[in-house]
Amino acid sequence: MESYTIIDNDIWKDNNIKGYEKLVLIYLVRNFNVNYGYSFPLREQIQEATGISKDTLNKVLNSLEEKGYITRSKREGKAGRNNIYYINKYLVGQETSSQASTKPKPNNKSRNKKKQATEPQEDLDYKLGYIESSLEFARDFRDTELAELKEVDMKIIERVCEEMRGETDISPFVFLLDLQKCKRGIN
Repeated sequence: MESYTIIDNDIWKDNNIKGYEKLVLIYLVRNFNVNYGYSFPLREQIQEATGISKDTLNKVLNSLEEKGYITRSKREGKAGRNNIYYINKYLVGQETSSQASTKPKPNNKSRNKKKQATEPQEDLDYKLGYIESSLEFARDFRDTELAELKEVDMKIIERVCEEMRGETDISPFVFLLDLQKCKRGIN
């Protein structure tokens, strides 16, 4: 089965980015996941697909982020730590190509509500992405905490995130305690 990537044609006229930058940005657009709202290939995958060395890729990603074309974030998962790439330009099918994939902001309720209707609600990666984009944690979730998070309903997660908004350096352990209290109906 053939697949196609739709990308805004204005990328070819953009003189602010050159060669490798365009190549990497196009690769990130190609790997954009509409369900999650970001792209998350491993660096090794980007290198293999583009033929760019590790050092050059680091420079290109730093440059794309400095110029505002992408925003990077860290994500913990079963396979270890990898980057999430929010695409800020040249993504087709969004309101405007200049604000195609913005990282959800903690107080941007309308964006989060929109995502709730289109995202797979019980997917661990989605839950983790929602939580980490809503709150600031002191450390990453451990595997045992992720296993516990997998069992919690998304509506409870949303409620606890809403209650904890504005707090910083939250411990994942404390967050899970609040989830359990909310699950049992204890306020």
